Parts: sequence; structure tokens; C-alpha cells
Amino acid sequence: MIKTLTGAAKAASGFLGSSWWVLLALASVAAWFYVDGQRVRADRDAWAGWGAQVCAFSGTTPEAVTVEVDKGKRRVKKARGQLCSEAVQDLASFKAQTISKTADTLAAAQTERDVKTGTDVATASSNVARRRDAVTKMEKADAQIGDDDRVDGNWFAGINDLGGLR
Repeated sequence: MIKTLTGAAKAASGFLGSSWWVLLALASVAAWFYVDGQRVRADRDAWAGWGAQVCAFSGTTPEAVTVEVDKGKRRVKKARGQLCSEAVQDLASFKAQTISKTADTLAAAQTERDVKTGTDVATASSNVARRRDAVTKMEKADAQIGDDDRVDGNWFAGINDLGGLR
């Protein structure tokens, strides 16, 4: 196979001369540039389509526009893509601010919950201690009841403490 190709190349070289090889090399390079140019154009078109889509999502256009500023007193011409770029930057800034404020709100809520939990734990501890004291006081008052089953003010005070009325 290789002998055939080299033989064909020698025959073509003898028949056409060395300019044939230069022409073949130039044609190969031109074909490579053409293919590469097609790839570059396809990439450019894809990026342009993506840019137009991003601008549409942000509510603007990638074209050059004239906008009014200072409540209609002045008109400013924005370059191609500048209005879209500003809109996308504003959206990115809004997203960052939203994330930051959300994190701050969640941190404040966590702190508030921790404070409430601490207060609830302290209140529950004091309630348990008060209940334990009331039970002890009631048991002492029950122990002081005599054989005649008469109760005095200490017994009623113990019942009121036990019921949470005092």
C-alpha cells in the first residue's frame, strides 16, 4: 500500500513537477482554515444566542439603546450590551443581598429561639423545684394531722401550694 502511494507520488511529481506538492499543501491549509472558521462561527453564534437569551431573561435587549435618566431630563445612549450587563449585575447583586438577608434573618431567629429555650428551661427548673417543695410541705402538713382528723391553716396552705394557687 505504501509502495503504491509513494510510486503514485513519484509519478505525479515527475508528471506535474514540484508545484503540485505546494498546491496540495495550500489546499490542505485552506481546507483546515475553512473548517476552523466554521467552528469559530458556530461558537460565536452559540454565544450570541446565549447572550440574547440571558438578556431576554433579565428583561432587556443586547442592542444599543437610548435611555432617559433624571426623570426624562436627559437621554443617554448605552453601548451594545451595556444595558443587559447592568441588568444582569443588578440581578446578581439582588441575589447576593437576598441570600445575606436570609442568613441574617435565620441567625436572628436561631438566637431568639435559643433565648426562649433558655428561659423555658429556667422556668421549668424553678417550677419543678417549687412543686417538689410544695409536695414536701404537704407531706409535713399531712403528718401533723392528729387522731381527730382536724386540719389547720398549714394544711390548707400546703394544698394551695400543691395546686399552684400560691
